Amino acid sequence: MELSSVSPERGLKGREKFKWMRRARTPPLSSMMSVPRSLLHKTSPWRGWWISGLISLACFVNISSAYPLCSSLEAPTPVKQNLQFCSAPEYSSIGCCGTNEDNAIRATFESMEISDVNCATIVKQILCGQCDAFSATLFGHMTQEVRKVPFLCVASSRSNLSTSTGKSYCQDVWEACANVPMKHSIFSPVLNPVGAPAPSSLLSQNLAVQDGSLESVFQSEEQFCAVAGPSVAAGDEFCFDGAPFIAPPPPSNSSLPQDICIEKVGEDVYLNLVPFPGGSNRVAVSNQAGTVWIATMEGGKAMVYDISQPFLDISDRVTNQNELGFLGFAFHPNFENNGRFFVSYNCDKQKFSDCGGTCACNKQTNCNPSDLRQGQLGGDSGNNPCRYSSIVAEYTVNSSSNPGSSPVEAVVANPVEVRRIFTMSLPYTTHHAGGLLFGPLDKYLYFMIGDGGNTGDPFNFAQNKKSLLGKVLRLDVDNIPNAEQISEQNLWGEYSIPRDNPFFGSSDSRAEVWALGLRNPWRCSFDSQYPMYLYCGDVGQERVEEVNLISKGGNYGWRIYEGNSSYTPELSPGGNTSASSVQAIFPVMQYPHSTMNSQEGFSAITGGFVSYSQEDPCLYGKYVYADLFGTMFVGAENPRFSGNFDSREVNYLCSSTSPLECSFAENSSSPLLQEILSFGLDNSNNFYVLSSNGVYRVVHPRNCNSVCNQVLPALSPSGSPSSNTPSTIPGASSPSAPSPGSGTFSIRSQVHSYITIILAAAVAVTNSIL
Repeated sequence: MELSSVSPERGLKGREKFKWMRRARTPPLSSMMSVPRSLLHKTSPWRGWWISGLISLACFVNISSAYPLCSSLEAPTPVKQNLQFCSAPEYSSIGCCGTNEDNAIRATFESMEISDVNCATIVKQILCGQCDAFSATLFGHMTQEVRKVPFLCVASSRSNLSTSTGKSYCQDVWEACANVPMKHSIFSPVLNPVGAPAPSSLLSQNLAVQDGSLESVFQSEEQFCAVAGPSVAAGDEFCFDGAPFIAPPPPSNSSLPQDICIEKVGEDVYLNLVPFPGGSNRVAVSNQAGTVWIATMEGGKAMVYDISQPFLDISDRVTNQNELGFLGFAFHPNFENNGRFFVSYNCDKQKFSDCGGTCACNKQTNCNPSDLRQGQLGGDSGNNPCRYSSIVAEYTVNSSSNPGSSPVEAVVANPVEVRRIFTMSLPYTTHHAGGLLFGPLDKYLYFMIGDGGNTGDPFNFAQNKKSLLGKVLRLDVDNIPNAEQISEQNLWGEYSIPRDNPFFGSSDSRAEVWALGLRNPWRCSFDSQYPMYLYCGDVGQERVEEVNLISKGGNYGWRIYEGNSSYTPELSPGGNTSASSVQAIFPVMQYPHSTMNSQEGFSAITGGFVSYSQEDPCLYGKYVYADLFGTMFVGAENPRFSGNFDSREVNYLCSSTSPLECSFAENSSSPLLQEILSFGLDNSNNFYVLSSNGVYRVVHPRNCNSVCNQVLPALSPSGSPSSNTPSTIPGASSPSAPSPGSGTFSIRSQVHSYITIILAAAVAVTNSIL
């Protein structure tokens, strides 16, 4: 039996259509077809041998640790020289302040002119909390409260102040500063969280007549601590107590589910499934060939759509072969009013002249297109290098086909491209990623691009900041520049660049870049309730598959590292980047290739979503991802905001009430998904698995005779869980890597060319380096 087969009427040719996830060293297709399909199946006796390396980490609670975000949205980094004001050793080794930030904090402190020594000491501690590696958590970025002061601990057990009265740290602050005048007080006014007791009515008076003391703003210690204390979402364990913060250790046991129950709702093959705006039960689905349909999803029933009436069909323009195709789809955040949406696809300039763009292989990126014509560096287009392009285009539903109707009522889009957002010709036909996402809060367009292809990224594109390959880009598609501005700024299309992009204004970097050092980020997603978390599954080369949390300006190591292990490329015509020159951010979750995976290339990650489905309480708040060839994983940060992640392989079972019949391999109780290509969500947060054997929806475990004893959180009147508060800003960091050993992992970060053990007090033991 063949490895996989997809019916010709679906426009696919078996595994040939799903080669984009493989390494360049993958053998010819013919050499794989002799491997029996049962070898890939979850219950096959051969599968344990085939995937032995895969489960060497995943069968345990696989805990990795990572720093959360700085208030600047960037990952904590080593400090190049000692800080003079915020001089705690922890802040001077790895943290969120450099010399400039340290001087600014000193200036703020001095401007307050605090005469009392005890109050001055405690205010300095609070100000220097900005340098803490966990400052995004401490200052409320994780819970939609951007504060001037960190959450102050209200539990006495967490007070570290040397002059402590034995009370909580917040009480210590009150006792030290209640009646002490402060100019330009950081406490006046303090952000009042929703639901907290209101400060004194003096807040509404002219602050100029107040002396800045706490008593001039708050009526009592109790009122001050109610406002200054930690939010409900963060919890008291994530608060500031006067000393550098140490994240809580991971729990001794895992609450991750062992099974996922799914039902089959569709027979066809898609790469994208996104909710149609407006809150309806409609979704947009698209295939690799370049066709988009609008389907209706109803619980307990199969998806419904008219295959003869596509929403958009640009298949005539799309180059659909191997890793080339229609890869990304995203509705504009204001689609309900403007009808705009965006697609990414690959195009052949020999067929369409407008598909030709500046090649990613160029002088600025230390690459000569003539190098792509011959030898090991040869491009896939032979004597015509950079033949294929990566395109991002804007379309609209506003047309004569929808006269006078609201965009959310549209059933068909205008097939004429509105605007060319981005065009870049590619050196190779692999590793294009192509995902499109709008930031839930900043509303900018995030575009994922792989390293361009070939074994080991020979031109080092992923580390070259002047190249857009191997990057996450962040673009503004609402402020469109004119032709003169596009030329002056050397842009790749009709977009502008957000001024808060990490390399904006830098002469040695492309300003479009949000993050770098990625190989092939296949499927990224924001956590819908904590959108500072941007998860990306990044396909490995030889050893591991990884999940990264993407932060502003973050460098995820490729090709210096694969996962958290050093990588030595076979060819380096584009030069090398030394480990000592970067602060590599390591995966929060990863799994290794087995011996057979290494030989056959049978391992490639498919990134997923954090599930908030009301169907499965045991999956709620967990990140679901997969290997392309049929293994599914669930991971979670535990406790929330700590940077401690665990992950495990899960079984998937077919619901007894599945609308469509599941197919099974011989002697198996699990449905045969073949390749897991992607995941999707609808407007009700139902979770979908997109496979080469159809579309599946996650349902309650009881439908598969599985037990789940967890309970969904209570819903607020708006329909969102009251116990979870979303963040204000996207981006998260993860500069640590999992390390195998006794099953527990300490927090680690790669500093210069060696591994430095940091925050040792946060864990009980240290383990061997992977």
